[in-house]
Amino acid sequence: MKILRLTTLLDFGGIETKMANLSTYKDKENEWVFVALGKGGEAEKKIRANGKRTQVLGFDYKIPSIRTIWKFYKFLKVEKPDVLHTSGAEANFFGFFAGKLAGVPKIIVEEIGIPNQSSVAKKIFRLIFNNADFAVGESKVVVDHFVSTYHLNPDKAKVVSNFGLFQYDLSKLIVQKEESIFNIVMISRLEKVKNIEGVINVVARLWATTSKNIRLTIAGSGVLQQELEKKVEEMRLQNHVYFLGFITDPYPHLCNADLYVLNSNSEGFSNSLVEAMYSSTPVLSTTVGAAADIIEDSKNGFLTSVNDEEELYLKLLKIVDIPKEVLAKIGSNGQKSIIEKYSLNNHIEQLMSIYH
Repeated sequence: MKILRLTTLLDFGGIETKMANLSTYKDKENEWVFVALGKGGEAEKKIRANGKRTQVLGFDYKIPSIRTIWKFYKFLKVEKPDVLHTSGAEANFFGFFAGKLAGVPKIIVEEIGIPNQSSVAKKIFRLIFNNADFAVGESKVVVDHFVSTYHLNPDKAKVVSNFGLFQYDLSKLIVQKEESIFNIVMISRLEKVKNIEGVINVVARLWATTSKNIRLTIAGSGVLQQELEKKVEEMRLQNHVYFLGFITDPYPHLCNADLYVLNSNSEGFSNSLVEAMYSSTPVLSTTVGAAADIIEDSKNGFLTSVNDEEELYLKLLKIVDIPKEVLAKIGSNGQKSIIEKYSLNNHIEQLMSIYH
């Protein structure tokens, strides 16, 4: 069976990381091809290093380019995949229409998060999701959303949880936590949906209202980088908030953190959340996507409401006062729950039940 996984890009980000991780699977029975409508980059290199084929098309992926549909149709006529699995809005749009024209036997569309769509977009994607063979989401929240929004037959909707590789040798890392500092780390694209600004605001409040020496380390790049850096400067937090830029290995930063924070307004299944829990770092996440399925509040992590700075502040105020040994136990519980439930093999089994 030839499986073609289509994403908009293959550079860096959540979907791209997932494709790179998926490419590590050793499959002697099926051929996997990883395709980007637009540009390649970091994920493309990793996929190739794992021995899988990539194809970076360099097409205009702005919806609704008829030219791109036609060009991708011609690509599919040459490739002749048995399964076309698309992930993300642009990939779903161009993949579905080109796939139907090319007569691909099975088309699966995947929604990554809960998008904010116009009325026209909802009509278009209702058509796509109802006429694809299956629609996939990484969490029950996402699947319930598109079933309701697109009036989709629930039998066509499937939850396929994301996964972690859990192959990183954490024992080789040198842990050098500073006892006098409570180090909070965020790892994400610097985009509005991640609500990094809200965490910066809360850290400023914590500095003003507690005696704790709090440091916020932000790893990642994106369109808001300059704006966020300017905000930190204006708030005079340069000695307390640090920007690392894009990083290739999150684990040294996670293992030296006291807390990982995900403050997104919308999310499917966060790769960085999984990585943080695997590293035994205590995590605090908004109740987005799969986070509420993964985390039991105060047992294997912490949960807070979406876009609620007051609740986030009160939650962090409580967490920074928890004894380090109690936090360590919560982090250990998080690692255990992730390894047990979210392995690559479990993910592949779920995929194959749909592909076949």
